[in-house]
Amino acid sequence: MISINSFKIYFYLTFLLYLISLIFFSTVIAVSEDSDEITINADKIEIEDDGESITAYGNIRVESPDFVSSSDKFNYNKKKEEIIANGNIIIKDKLKNYYYFDEFISDKNFNNSIGLNPKIRLNSGARIVGDKFSRKDSSVNQIDNATYTPCLSKGYIVDKCPGWKLNAKKIIHDTEKNNIYYEGAILSILNVPILYAPFFSHPDPTVKKRTGVLMPSFSSDNNLGTTISIPFFYNISSNYDLTFTPNIQTKADNYYSANYRHLSKYHEFNMDTSISDNESNTGTKNHIFFNGAIKNVFGKFNYKFQTSNNDTYLRKNYINEQTVLASGLEFSKEMESSYLEFNSYVYKHLNNSAEQKWEYVYPSINYDIHNYKDSFYKLNWSIENSLLNYKDINKNFNQQVSSEIFSKKIKISRNTGLRFENVIQNRFIYYNSSSNDLSQLRVFPQLSSKISYPLSKSLNNRTELLEPIIMPILAPYNNYANNQSITNDNIFALNRETSISQWESGPRINYGINWLIRNDIYTVSSSLGQSAKINKDNNSENSSEISNYFIGNTLDFGNIGYVRTDITIDRKDLYLKDNNINSSIQFGKLKLGLDYDYETSNKIKTSEQISVGAKVDIFKDANLIMSMRKDLMSDKIIGNAFGFHYENDCLALNFDFYRDFTAVGDIDNYRGFSFTITLKPFGTSKQAGKTRNFGPEL
Repeated sequence: MISINSFKIYFYLTFLLYLISLIFFSTVIAVSEDSDEITINADKIEIEDDGESITAYGNIRVESPDFVSSSDKFNYNKKKEEIIANGNIIIKDKLKNYYYFDEFISDKNFNNSIGLNPKIRLNSGARIVGDKFSRKDSSVNQIDNATYTPCLSKGYIVDKCPGWKLNAKKIIHDTEKNNIYYEGAILSILNVPILYAPFFSHPDPTVKKRTGVLMPSFSSDNNLGTTISIPFFYNISSNYDLTFTPNIQTKADNYYSANYRHLSKYHEFNMDTSISDNESNTGTKNHIFFNGAIKNVFGKFNYKFQTSNNDTYLRKNYINEQTVLASGLEFSKEMESSYLEFNSYVYKHLNNSAEQKWEYVYPSINYDIHNYKDSFYKLNWSIENSLLNYKDINKNFNQQVSSEIFSKKIKISRNTGLRFENVIQNRFIYYNSSSNDLSQLRVFPQLSSKISYPLSKSLNNRTELLEPIIMPILAPYNNYANNQSITNDNIFALNRETSISQWESGPRINYGINWLIRNDIYTVSSSLGQSAKINKDNNSENSSEISNYFIGNTLDFGNIGYVRTDITIDRKDLYLKDNNINSSIQFGKLKLGLDYDYETSNKIKTSEQISVGAKVDIFKDANLIMSMRKDLMSDKIIGNAFGFHYENDCLALNFDFYRDFTAVGDIDNYRGFSFTITLKPFGTSKQAGKTRNFGPEL
């Protein structure tokens, strides 16, 4: 019979032995002479050969200064400093790259290793899979019969189908130089083999900028033939680089373009240029664009230069669609209560005849003072001063100096609820034109008050606002007004003239109604307005001049879309003079857009065009885009286009087919297609090929 005291002693000894065995067989620390440590945690650990051989089984975690790993079985030979692992091996190195093996042999520092059936996931997300792995000198990994892809599996279009991949007999990843090298490489896009290269290399995804060839693009049309563009990127330094692109064309002159970028702490410079090779013997064509900005304590200085020796060269080769080239200088400085701006520009109109091609601004100076509070009237004033020397395309010279003083004060009557927005202003103009013999001094004083009576109510989630507005304006008559037409933007404008040397003439009154309805689903806003003024000659038949009716409506559904209409109705005969409709509506995966423009004069239609566009999300990251513009007066198509665009984390595909019927100069009607493939990170999808859009922006 065992006594209670004997049982206690037996229990304590058993527990102590169990604790010692648990500690002994669950953790072993192997320390080498250079104090590098390998820590092994496992369910079971066996130590043999006087501690020289350590074998672990089950839930193994190995930690060292160079890596962390886990496996089903692990053996460490301290004398050879050799590691052997088997089954479900996972290794994480110092660069946070992950390695997966079935079998693995390495030195203790993971400097020289071999492994079977490697699967490598780099810290960028790129992956390499192969048959055999070897590592030399801690930085060079070789994978035999391997596949590389930077595409993340969550972005695959089809299961087990990356956007693009490279298969090779041998892949070598130099983690020190951040380069990946291939022997016998085959490029596959969506699992379809596209290109073979006996030797190939590229920076790994951790590299943001490095010299090399970017992805080519292909296009074809009836005027240029097939065009192949192969950009080469030269990383001169971390803050400046050069991209050179040969553009080979089968039906037109080849041209070579270059883009140079330079960025420093105080200066930014960009240059874009190109030149053709004159194979057609019609003369070499070229363009040079550059711009820059200099920032310092004195202000911001911008400069721009644009020139081309041929008016249609840029548009004909799809370099850009500009029809006006601008070159000049600009300086600006923002101060606490003032703003200074100086600019001088030259404009070249490419579509105009030689006699009407150039216009000049030399110079324009603006100096504005804001929030100046006078001590007498206690009003805040703004003063806008400007000087302009200008020669227009008809070679008319204009010189003007102006100064405008402006003050606005808002008052709300507590008794009536009326809101008064009172404005006093005066503009002084010295104006000299080459068409006049004498210089002119113009003065445009004006007093106005925008009187509104906001009425609002709210019920549940619905808010409604009705705001009648009447805006009397007192101003003297002048002979420098063009009688600008009323629009949505200027219905309650103080002055509808846009030129500094002009001002809307005479006393007048603007009036109308704003109406707003808003709830959780939609917002409706409508404006109805008109303007009336007294003619200077009271004895004429039209002693009162009243504008046409203007109606503006907007129906906004938030993220779903909107519909906007601007309508002008003749006040006498009540016929539709102008009608502009802009809309964008989303129906699930379908987005539609429409632009409609209609104009008449004396009941005779003068212009009518319609543009439509559609965007369909056919599956993840892919959509179809369609657009068309038509002249309804001539019943002719201006242009149409159809495109398939796909883009995810590693691949961009753009295919566009277009027809452009707007021939200009020596640019004939176009029909053709453009096909662009961008393999990230070898290029950017910002340049999506020679795309065309004849409809609204979607």
